[in-house]
Amino acid sequence: MAKLDSSKKTIKKKLLLCILYHNKNIRLGKLLDKIQLNLVDQILIINDGVNYFFKRNNYKKIKFINRVKKEFSISTNRNIALKYAKKKNFELILFLDSDIIPLKRLIENHLNAHKKNPNLIAVGGPVIPSFKKSNFNFWEFLDGRLSWFTSIDQNFSKNVEWPYHLPTCNLSLQVKKLFKKKIKFNENIKTGEDADLFSQIRKKGDKTYFDKNCKVKHDDRKDFLSFMKHHLQWGRHQYYNLFKINNKFINLLFLILFPLIYPALVLLQTFFVIKKWCIKNILYIFLFPLFFLVFSLKSIATYYEGFKDFFK
Repeated sequence: MAKLDSSKKTIKKKLLLCILYHNKNIRLGKLLDKIQLNLVDQILIINDGVNYFFKRNNYKKIKFINRVKKEFSISTNRNIALKYAKKKNFELILFLDSDIIPLKRLIENHLNAHKKNPNLIAVGGPVIPSFKKSNFNFWEFLDGRLSWFTSIDQNFSKNVEWPYHLPTCNLSLQVKKLFKKKIKFNENIKTGEDADLFSQIRKKGDKTYFDKNCKVKHDDRKDFLSFMKHHLQWGRHQYYNLFKINNKFINLLFLILFPLIYPALVLLQTFFVIKKWCIKNILYIFLFPLFFLVFSLKSIATYYEGFKDFFK
C-alpha cells in the first residue's frame, strides 16, 4: 500500500511566510527551495535597504516590499508584516530570517503545533548552529552557543518559561491574538525584538511553545568584528528590556546602582546560558569563563546605553 503524504492530511490554516532580507549576497532560492509551498498562502519578502527581486514559475505567491534602511528597521519591518497579515486576513504569520535553512517539513510542523495547541500565541523550534568540527572556526562556534541557547536541538517539546524566549528567525504567531492583546514589536530597539516580544506576551498571560520538530539551521558569524558588533548590540538593547523606565529619577538610580549589581547580573546570565548547554552535554561547563567574559562586555554596553539615554 502506498504511503500517504502527511502534508496533505494537515488542516491548513491561512499562512503568511515573511522573510526580512537585508544582505544582497544571500540568495533566497536556497531557502525557498526547502519550503513546502503547497502549505503557504503567500510569501512576503521585505527588502531592508536592498533592491532585490526575482521571478520564477514555482514562486508565484511572492510579494516584495522595499524599505529604506533605518536604525530600528528590524522591528519596524516586522510590524509592517503583522499589519499586512491582519489586512489580508491571515491567521498565522511565520517569520524566517534570510540566513536560515529550513529543515524537513518546517511549514507543516508549525501548522501542526498550532492545530494541536490552538491557545498558543507563538511557536518556535530548534535553531541549529552552523559550526562544524571538520572546519573549526572559533567565533562561529562561540556565536552559535551564545545566540541559540534558547533554541537548542533537544528531543522534547515544551512551553517557554521565563527567563527564556524564542528567536524571530524561526517563529510563527497568531495574528488576531497579537492585535487583540495589543502586542507588537518594540520599534525603539535595534536587536532583541524577540526577547521584548516574549516579555509582552508573558505580561498578557499568554503561552508560547518550543516544538522540537520546527527546525532550522542558521549561518552564524565567523569573524571577531561581526561577533562583537552583534553581542554588544544585544547588551545595549538589554537596557531597554530590563531597566528603561520613563522617569529621570529612576534612570539616575540605574546609573548609580548598576555598577553594584553588575557582577551578580553577569553571573546570573552566564548561569542561565551555560545551564541550557550543559543539559545537552556537561562538558560545556568549561565554556563558563568565555561566556562570563562576553556577558561582562554586554553589561558594559548596557550601562553605556543607560548613560547615553539619561543625558540625551
